[in-house]
Amino acid sequence: MTPRSIGLIFMISGGRMQRWLLGLFLLFPGLAWAQSSGWDLQTLLQGMAEVKSASASFTQTQTSPLLSTPLASHGVLSYQAPAYLCKVTLAPTHETFVLDHGRVTISGGPHDQTQVFNVADAPQINGLVGGIQAVLAGDLSTLKQWYTVRLEGPRNAWQLRLQPRSAQVRKVVETMTMYGSGRHMTGMKTVMANGSVTDMQMSETITLAK
Repeated sequence: MTPRSIGLIFMISGGRMQRWLLGLFLLFPGLAWAQSSGWDLQTLLQGMAEVKSASASFTQTQTSPLLSTPLASHGVLSYQAPAYLCKVTLAPTHETFVLDHGRVTISGGPHDQTQVFNVADAPQINGLVGGIQAVLAGDLSTLKQWYTVRLEGPRNAWQLRLQPRSAQVRKVVETMTMYGSGRHMTGMKTVMANGSVTDMQMSETITLAK
């Protein structure tokens, strides 16, 4: 697995170690869900599991000990339950990342190349992707298998902090913190093992499963 592959899979693409971030596509709380009395991790994930598809615009800023100035990018994200994710970076360089049931296709970039591989071939990547897909699917048991999970804050201003359990994944990613309100995710911060930090802000629309 090349550094380019690992970087892009994470949003973690970016230098490419961080420009790819698996955005999560949630929604402002529906009436019934908003009125439920309980608020905990299970409730949050149940709400996420109701999202059938989503699209979002994003802006992203990456800082790194290797960069003299922050690297800004923007583009669009899309998600189709249960296992399709796409990130299209529009600027500063056009690049497309697709994760489709464990198969990754990366195209474009500075050298206009296409690369295809399976995440199962890279355990550190497989662990990261498996955990993120568990969040999208609302799969608490799988999420806890990959991460130490901590939910903080009220329903309208929550933070979900994920720390990889796998030593292989921790060699790349230290923590991911997701921010949101109800089912709606508004941002995500990823701290890499090499000291790079990526902040993403997003605005999305969603379709709930019927």
